[in-house]
Amino acid sequence: MTHTGYREVPYNYTSADDKQIVSRILGEDTWHILEKLRKQRVTGKSARLLMRFIGDLFILKRNPFIYQDLIDSSKKRKNYFAKIEQELSAIENAALNGQVLPVIKKCRKVLRKLKKELSDIKKKRKDIEKIFGSIVGRENVYFDPFTINSHATDATDWRMCLPFAVTRPYLEEQVPLILKAAEALNMYVIPRGAGTGLTGGAVPLRENCIIINTEKLTKIHGIEKREFTSDEGDTKTMPVLKLEAGVIADRAMAYAKEHNLVFATDPTSSWACTIGGNISENAGGKKAVLWGTCIDNVLDFKVAMPGGAFRHVERTDHKMRKIIPSDTVTFKVTDTETKESYEIKLKGSEIRKPGLWKDITNKTLGGVPGLQKEGCDGIITSAAFILYKDYDFKTTCCLEFFGENMDEASIVISELSKLFQDRKKEALMALEHFDDEYIKAINYKVKAPKSEIPKAVLLIDIVGHTKEELHAGKEKLSNLLKNYANTEIFFAADEKEAEKFWGDRKKFGAISARTNAFKLNEDVVLPIEALADFARYIDDYNREENRYNQIQIVKTLSAYIKNIHTQLENKEWMDSKFPELEKIGKETISFIENAENESLEHENALSEFTEKILALFTGDKNVQDSIEKVKKETRDKRITIATHMHAGDGNNHVNIPVFSNDVEMMARAHKTADDIMLKTMSLGGVVSGEHGIGITKIKHLSKEEVERLNSYRKKIDPKAVMNPDKLSDQLVHEKVFTPSFNLLGLEAAILQYGSLKILAEKISACVRCCKCKPDCCVFYPDKNMFYHPRNKNLAIAAIIEAILYDAQRAKTGSKFNTLKYLEEIGDHCTICHKCYSPCPVNIDTGEVSILEREILTSLDYKHTPIGTKTILKYLKSRNPIINTIFKKTFLVPGVKAQNMAKKSLDYLRNKIPVKINPLEKDIIKKSKTYQVFQSEAALPSKQSIHSFIPECRENQAVILHPEIETDKTVFYFPGCGSERLFGHIAMASVYSLLKTGKRVVLPPPYLCCGFPLNVNGKDLDFTAISLRNTIIFNQINEMLGYLKFDAFIVSCGTCMEALKKIDSEKIFNTRLVDITEYLYEEGDIENKVGKGIYHKPCHDSMNGKAIDIISDISKNKIRISNSCCSEAGTMSISRPDITNSMLHRKKKNLQGLKILEKQENLPVYTNCPSCIQGLSRNRSAGFKPVHFAVAIAESFGGKEWKKSLKELTSKSEIVNF
Repeated sequence: MTHTGYREVPYNYTSADDKQIVSRILGEDTWHILEKLRKQRVTGKSARLLMRFIGDLFILKRNPFIYQDLIDSSKKRKNYFAKIEQELSAIENAALNGQVLPVIKKCRKVLRKLKKELSDIKKKRKDIEKIFGSIVGRENVYFDPFTINSHATDATDWRMCLPFAVTRPYLEEQVPLILKAAEALNMYVIPRGAGTGLTGGAVPLRENCIIINTEKLTKIHGIEKREFTSDEGDTKTMPVLKLEAGVIADRAMAYAKEHNLVFATDPTSSWACTIGGNISENAGGKKAVLWGTCIDNVLDFKVAMPGGAFRHVERTDHKMRKIIPSDTVTFKVTDTETKESYEIKLKGSEIRKPGLWKDITNKTLGGVPGLQKEGCDGIITSAAFILYKDYDFKTTCCLEFFGENMDEASIVISELSKLFQDRKKEALMALEHFDDEYIKAINYKVKAPKSEIPKAVLLIDIVGHTKEELHAGKEKLSNLLKNYANTEIFFAADEKEAEKFWGDRKKFGAISARTNAFKLNEDVVLPIEALADFARYIDDYNREENRYNQIQIVKTLSAYIKNIHTQLENKEWMDSKFPELEKIGKETISFIENAENESLEHENALSEFTEKILALFTGDKNVQDSIEKVKKETRDKRITIATHMHAGDGNNHVNIPVFSNDVEMMARAHKTADDIMLKTMSLGGVVSGEHGIGITKIKHLSKEEVERLNSYRKKIDPKAVMNPDKLSDQLVHEKVFTPSFNLLGLEAAILQYGSLKILAEKISACVRCCKCKPDCCVFYPDKNMFYHPRNKNLAIAAIIEAILYDAQRAKTGSKFNTLKYLEEIGDHCTICHKCYSPCPVNIDTGEVSILEREILTSLDYKHTPIGTKTILKYLKSRNPIINTIFKKTFLVPGVKAQNMAKKSLDYLRNKIPVKINPLEKDIIKKSKTYQVFQSEAALPSKQSIHSFIPECRENQAVILHPEIETDKTVFYFPGCGSERLFGHIAMASVYSLLKTGKRVVLPPPYLCCGFPLNVNGKDLDFTAISLRNTIIFNQINEMLGYLKFDAFIVSCGTCMEALKKIDSEKIFNTRLVDITEYLYEEGDIENKVGKGIYHKPCHDSMNGKAIDIISDISKNKIRISNSCCSEAGTMSISRPDITNSMLHRKKKNLQGLKILEKQENLPVYTNCPSCIQGLSRNRSAGFKPVHFAVAIAESFGGKEWKKSLKELTSKSEIVNF
């Protein structure tokens, strides 16, 4: 990548340098003029104004939130152009050189084009929405900045142009129609699945692009049987899975597993990537060692081609195994409309270079459409894959390689590949390696009893059809390793430990945490026998980069000290030390230049040098701190190559973390990547095995292959509609850029306002891996929800960039108008924290969302509906009269009105024809009132625990004694959901505790844990409630010091979450535990729960233990339902549009389980009061939500258990505190 090093363009929070930006905005010829004018600057004022103009246009072209603001506000647009015109005139009037005038002329030409673009865009969008909306529905055509921004890049974070629009077809027949329409509109088309690509395949390289997102094509059509002919000529029936292109790979794998079958294409990003993308990239994965890559397993697929044609591509001679070099592979391509067809025959040696088990560098593949084309010739819409019978027996083992180099590891991997060649018996299903850089990055826990860390780790899955085969596989491996003293082996004891072993591999994203989530991420493929040479090359490269970096530190520190000595009080004394300093510096550099690896690793010479120069400034802490800071900053610029590998097929993944704003470091990182590619090819390897070529590796593809691919593309896409410039422009790597969060330090003062700096820091480490996506409550393509954390983090970064720009350019001060977009992002979160556990860089989006809401509240951008405000005020109140009146006059009538309104709307919707039905109008359907009335609600309980115990004041607690003598005392905190809304939950909890002989202490009435206020951004109110609860709990504990508490019990997960924040466990010196879990551990419940479904709450008070507990206490198998109940606390009142989408998913999920159970009015058990309300919204579909506490109470006292509660609570005692 060519760099000039100049960074004078303002508002440039990217990796692009001035040459790249100027060339893009005004053309390369203008850059050459400016280079000549640079030497003739006098004051530099005109140059700064010109650079500001370029900065204005560059940020506008890359930030859709700023762009949308100009579209929406004619006043802002007018001011924007007036200001720029004024500045261009100032430059023109001050021009002393004639060469300035053509530059200004070019600027005005670009400005006129932009002005016309912005004035025409509303009409253009309307026309496009109409045309594409007639195909996919207007609701599936997007121009909003959130969607545009999330489709501007993929997992690489490289970007160039913003897409013009995004469409999301939900039927595969719609895709060719969109292509045809786009071609008629002279627009380009880019296909996109999940955006997990690692080479920029879905990144728009030109303006005027339409993205066709396939994430809504999610149908799995099922498994069918087909006949195949083996190598021996026998006919065999094999299972085949048919599915659409938007199905996530993990879902396909899980579907196959349910039928005891294997879906073999399992790329590393299987948690998010889609089937269409897997085919277009020819994805691999850890099972490729056994069954090959996507090309080895796909049997047929449909691909929409430019012009609107549909092609069916079928492999006609599959041998039920992966392709070998001597095979002839035949594809039949049929036009689905004309039924015309032709065959393409490929040799196995054409598909993959001989000696390699992965190779995707033959992009043309003889003209097979779609396959391995990276979305450059068409859009895959559906496919069929062969499935294999799963092995009955499997074991996972971990090998740790110690020593100074990778030689032993490479030899072992090579020997393993030879040892397990007979795949009809025991086999290796996975063989995954990672080196010491990853070991350090993921904080790998070393299994061997050694003090040093391993040089590498190898994870292996050995499989067999019988126990004997599995045992033989383990014996083979153990016998092999007897000859290798530096290798330690560990077998997983069970499936749970195996998951832990493999869990380390899911943390690899952490490698780029130190460089603010950016890295060059490439993959190469090597012959197995070349792995040792390659490993040595990487080791040598890392050693020399370490050496180079340490020398740079010495030089940088020496230069720094020379620069600051004029500022010191004793300047003359410092002058006298310069000869000594130079001598120390030269000696250190000489030592480093000749140092062995161990000395370099321990930084012996560098440490000694640092100590000596720090000693020169003894007593001046500021200077010493500055020296340490300069050293750290320079050390952080060290280029480090980290590798992990699908070891069985030689597919090596090379990662180079780099600060994207550091021009020199970026250039050095690119050179490193280029050197690795050249080394790979010299060892007989290829530059990609599964990532693809895309933007990052096109320069390494031979010109012959590029020309061959372009010739094919011209033939099938004469108007060049598909993915323009992709896999054709071999200089594209010099035109793309990536955002750079660490540049934001320049505007730290702006971000400091309103906690924006904290927000920026919280999301800066996001590596865009999409591990957050599978379990995210607000990712649901069926209802157009795509707010998983990856997309939100991309948007937050762009919003912060827009705020920085507005504050400086528009002089908005503290009025950050772009924050209006943050509310939609903040609202789309249930604060479930499900994304935190899989995140490799530990981003808790729940906490991020709370911070967003707090920022919006503090800066007066948060809109809280009157209903939510009323509920929050109610929850803050502890007044018994207010609580009683509110329940009777607001809660109960409100729920009844809602249920009545729902019935009425359902009746009108069914009776009035759609065409004349006012309920079908967008303005009605989008209103919050209409959205609220789309679901029913559960009536609050008529009674509460306070109906059964003596009346308490705010400074009184209640002790309830069981009928028998006991030494067990528990503190039970009901919380609002179990006390005020569904009082029968607290009643049931107290009933069961007393029934099992526990003394129960209850706090004063109507104590709220504060969670609803916290998640609504009411930080001050939450803090006040937390403080109040802390004081009350301490006073109760102090007053009841004669009692030892056995547990602090809750019946609500959000209460548990809030109470943990105030260390309630420490106050009572006991554990915080769910009522069901406590009774189970005490042995008080056995076979107490009947047949039904278990709904796992987002806020799980049993911390994931519920499934094991339920399995033990239920007589019947209870099925698990994981998705959100759709209540999400007050969200159903604040944002019913969001919760109704979640409701739809929950209904679909529950109905699927209900079909399996074949039972009406099926109980849905849960351990969350809020979920009782959410699940109640699906009652009409035949479900009965039941809190576990109530189910347990019924098991003790039958359906009439409440009748005996009054008697059970009669032994009560009021305690003042």
